[in-house]
Amino acid sequence: MSNNNQKWWSEEYGFFGDFYMEGDNSKEGYRVAEKQNLKQRTLTEVDGVLHLLDLRPKSKILDCPTGYGRHSIELAKRGFVVTGSDLNSKHLAVAKKEAEKNSAKIKFVKENMLDLNYDSEFDAVINMFYSFGFFESDEDNSKVLQNFFKALKPNGQFLMHTDVNIPFIQAGKYKHDETRALTNGNALRIVDKYDPVTKRINGFWILKDENGEEIKKEYSVRVYTKEEFIDLCKRAGFRFCKAYSDWDKKPYSEDSEDMIIVAMK
Repeated sequence: MSNNNQKWWSEEYGFFGDFYMEGDNSKEGYRVAEKQNLKQRTLTEVDGVLHLLDLRPKSKILDCPTGYGRHSIELAKRGFVVTGSDLNSKHLAVAKKEAEKNSAKIKFVKENMLDLNYDSEFDAVINMFYSFGFFESDEDNSKVLQNFFKALKPNGQFLMHTDVNIPFIQAGKYKHDETRALTNGNALRIVDKYDPVTKRINGFWILKDENGEEIKKEYSVRVYTKEEFIDLCKRAGFRFCKAYSDWDKKPYSEDSEDMIIVAMK
């Protein structure tokens, strides 16, 4: 999948870091029909998290992976006590710089989701924007959920958000090849395909600059049906699992692009 047997999500491979941050900042946004830029997307998603979780002021939130901190920073600006956890040094450096600019106090921690070691510390754990299923085995992906469960206080809430919904893909509605215009003038091409045997989406991003120079990085994510993911949550100990299709609490539908799961410890 990546060079020298590097994991696609590792720092060394470089999918995350500068490459990802450039590709994530398109003019159209990730859902072209909505035409939301990065700032608008962040506000929509954070508003949605707070709408679904109905958290008390100053609640403690673990944002994992935080990436370059866009959700963590917005949550901290609204008065929540945030820990942003991520494996990528470049993402964390950008997140820290942006947090300082916004006078947002956030504890940023460099760590792998597999190695989290929090115990009953948080009122909520959020896993945003297609950030679950990175690992090769279901056992490892389940371990991440177990870590999230352990990190929560009793009655704490876990939220997982993904823009990949398997029935939507199987119905032929998912774009498998698209090109987006980036704010820096370059272009991003995304090509991916769902493998029903391995239940993974395998794909690649290509960044192309104005001179036609290209950089290509591959990725592979295990994606779960609503039923599979809720089952994983219950095995980890969660209860009261609910599935939504958007941030407005619309019930989950096989026709929805997004899938949001909220579970309680």
